[in-house]
Amino acid sequence: GKTGVNHPLGKNMIGAFHQPAAVVADVATLATLPEAEFRAGLAEVIKYGIIADANFFAWLERHIDALLARDEAALVHAIARSCEIKAAIVAADEHEMGKRALLNLGHTFGHAIETGLGHGRWRHGEAVAVGTVLAADFSVRIGWLCEADRQRIVELIKHVGLPICTPAELDADRMLALMAGDKKVRGGRLRLVLPQAIGVADIVADFDQQVLQETLTSKVPM
Repeated sequence: GKTGVNHPLGKNMIGAFHQPAAVVADVATLATLPEAEFRAGLAEVIKYGIIADANFFAWLERHIDALLARDEAALVHAIARSCEIKAAIVAADEHEMGKRALLNLGHTFGHAIETGLGHGRWRHGEAVAVGTVLAADFSVRIGWLCEADRQRIVELIKHVGLPICTPAELDADRMLALMAGDKKVRGGRLRLVLPQAIGVADIVADFDQQVLQETLTSKVPM
C-alpha cells in the first residue's frame, strides 16, 4: 500500500499510501530472476520470521535449501506466510504510525548503506541483510536478544549467500549521519526496530548512542 521513490538524502522518502485492488504472486515468475536477485529477495522473507513468527523462522532454517533451489511448494509456503504476516501488520497500522514500522527491521541500517554507496550499487536485500545482522548485534549489546538467537539469524543469512558486514567505505560516523535522515526519526530521535527474540520485535528510541557506535564500528558481527 505504499508507493515511494528515492531521494539523494534517503530511500523511499517521497510517496503516498494507495491500497491496490489486488495483489497477485505468481511463483513461476521467480524462474526469470538472476540468482543474486533471488537471494536478495530472501532477506525480506527471513525478516518476517524474525519479527513475527518463530515457527516460520525455524521452517526457513529447515527448508532454505529447497527455497534456494526454487522448489515450488517451498516458494508458495514462504511467500504465503510472508504475505499473511505483512497483511496483519499493515491492517493494524495502514499509515505507519506505529506497529507497521516493525516491517522495517534492518532497513534503517540498510537504507543508510544504499544511500551511502549510491542507489543501485548494492541490491536492497543485500543491504537489508547486513542491516538485520547489525540490528541483531545491537540488540544483543543492549541485553534484548540472546546470543543463540543472534547466531541463528547470522547463520541463516550467511547460508543464503548474503553479506553480513557493513561495506568498508562506510565508517560508523558516516552510517550514523545517514541514519539520522531515516523516515523513522521522530523529534530528532532515531528509532530502531530490534529483535527481542526470534519471532518478537519492537521499536526502541531510548538507547545509548555509544553502544550503537560500537555495533557500527565492529564491522564484523560478534
